[in-house]
Amino acid sequence: MLGAGHARDAIPVSETLSEWGACRLLFQRLLDFEGRDLYARVLRPWLRAQPQVGDWLRALAASGPDPTPGASHETLWNLYALSRINDLLLQAFQPERGFGFKADAIDLSRAEYLAFAEALGLSVAQRPRFSPFHHEIVGFEQSPYPAAPATLRRERWPCLMLGTMLFSRAGVDIVAGVGFARAETVERAPLYWAFVRRHRVAHDLSHGWGSNSQWSTEFRRDFHVDGEFRFNVDELRRLDRLGERAVDEDGLSRRERIELLTHRMFVLSERDGEMYPYDDSYACADDFQPAPMFAAALPAPGEGEGPATEPPTLPWLRRWRIGSDPERGRSG
Repeated sequence: MLGAGHARDAIPVSETLSEWGACRLLFQRLLDFEGRDLYARVLRPWLRAQPQVGDWLRALAASGPDPTPGASHETLWNLYALSRINDLLLQAFQPERGFGFKADAIDLSRAEYLAFAEALGLSVAQRPRFSPFHHEIVGFEQSPYPAAPATLRRERWPCLMLGTMLFSRAGVDIVAGVGFARAETVERAPLYWAFVRRHRVAHDLSHGWGSNSQWSTEFRRDFHVDGEFRFNVDELRRLDRLGERAVDEDGLSRRERIELLTHRMFVLSERDGEMYPYDDSYACADDFQPAPMFAAALPAPGEGEGPATEPPTLPWLRRWRIGSDPERGRSG
């Protein structure tokens, strides 16, 4: 656990390891580290002693990570090992809600986090509007206007890319109407494809396996390429090719499965119990907005206040998203 014990010397930091082994070494050093100045005392020395990790990532980015299924196990294992380190570090920027690994031991500034990421060859992606591809919901405020789309309020940590491949989504606070997300759902929903979060339950496919087997977990690959968002490309159960009435073994509709896959959590659907979304894949245009969710959640005509008092047609919702004044109702 973080903050427990002392730094281990079983494997000297100066020893050159495989990319996978170097990531496992750093993960353990993070777990064992105590004190302040994590970047200066652990991360920077590791970067200098294990340059092969950054070299490998930069070579992968230069070759253009392939957005088609079929990445090697070694590639997916290496990326997962690095993502697990990233999940530990991100706790420095998350609110404390009783989860995580003693995250107060992660003494890291945003500038130090960015220096570490950039030294590995990762780049920051800026997205001015909320996108489930780029953004993980951390803080949430319910808008009084049911049809109000998600609006970014705060970025807690940045989105990192490796070329066109997503490495880590930005952590953000948003405000949105109940047609997009419900506060009671967002606040208690577990996050899938995540090793640990300080502020919510996290699930990934390493959980429940032994200390060695869990490191053979494969990284989820998402891409922004050719005007599309492509989610979980290495899986073959394509949700965009299913009929609207298709239901999976968990009883989830196609829309619910897209919601869970794209957000990596439920934001609107009321579902209890652990789900298994890991086999699903999806592709959509990169101007994707979850418009189908609005119609299912908005009040019936004549109910409520503001812009949701008339039947919510898709063209009208687009006008609302682009810039109507909520105090004046809908735009013309």
